[in-house]
Amino acid sequence: MNRKEFLSWLGIGGAGLAAGTGIASLSGNKKEDPLCRTGSSTSVSAPLTAATRLPGEISGNSYGSMVHPPMFANSTLLSRMELNSTIPEAPPGPKFKSEINIVEMPLTVAHNTIVDAWTFDGIVPGKVIRARLGQEMELLFRNHSNHPHSVHFHGTHDPGQDGWEPIGPGSERIYKITAGPIGFHPYHCHVPPLASHMSKGLYGGFIVDPPGGRPPALEFMLILAGWDLKESGRNDIYAWNGIAGYYDRFPIKVPVGKKVRLYIANMTEHDPVASFHLHSQTFDVYRTGTKLVPDEHTDVITLGQTERAIIEFTLTKRGRYMFHPHQTNMADRGAMGWIVAV
Repeated sequence: MNRKEFLSWLGIGGAGLAAGTGIASLSGNKKEDPLCRTGSSTSVSAPLTAATRLPGEISGNSYGSMVHPPMFANSTLLSRMELNSTIPEAPPGPKFKSEINIVEMPLTVAHNTIVDAWTFDGIVPGKVIRARLGQEMELLFRNHSNHPHSVHFHGTHDPGQDGWEPIGPGSERIYKITAGPIGFHPYHCHVPPLASHMSKGLYGGFIVDPPGGRPPALEFMLILAGWDLKESGRNDIYAWNGIAGYYDRFPIKVPVGKKVRLYIANMTEHDPVASFHLHSQTFDVYRTGTKLVPDEHTDVITLGQTERAIIEFTLTKRGRYMFHPHQTNMADRGAMGWIVAV
């Protein structure tokens, strides 16, 4: 099956879909709370020209990110990363079965910014995979692209199922792993050159729930990565969940007084470190999520490449709470966002 046939099979007819959506719907009619509007029509102090404009930047600018999401983006575009509403409890039964398809396709990752992405199932990041501790997993991997690829899961498993071996174009393989340890683990392609395969979009998040699950909370996954638009070995824009500037334009909305749990991962290439800072609030940190008691309480965490953490907090006052990496060039170039308590 070639790329055109695979896109037809998925139901993706055209090119240039948003990185975070793939086959998901691009439409929605949610009402926006006034607190969720970031004033994206606010003019900047000096006119922008083609010479001074960042990739994805438009002449109107909100407070934070200088890079804006695609014009067709709406508040439901990344709803699949709202785990409390889109990801059910780990499937019952002794086995978890799923499939992962590689497809290479153009994706819109910011305003007027299209990349030739390599994707798991036509979306970046790949779908959230969630299992229970000890659950046997069978993952059918199909490579519908013109390059060798693989899928490697972090965690503990049989080294024969590690996913570093290239799977050629048109080939498939079944990976069998036992979910564990508990926590938040990334998965990604492991074919050299790794930086190229991962920076083009081949990464996703894998959650292993403890027996009985974690305490109830509103859950969201935030995966930070960069887009190297010129293939120069440097990131030009940055994005939470694939789309630069998205959470500046469309904040995460939570009720006052409800516990919030964020699964945060740093999947950037070309940058050795990134951080996550939340304004006006501190949070409990569960490093990798492999323990059920917090490692620390703070307002900023620093993550190396592929490092991740689970954080928990409760917003007690209505308002807008900014978040971003404290590497300001990342925030300026697409990785600034808001959480709104309503």
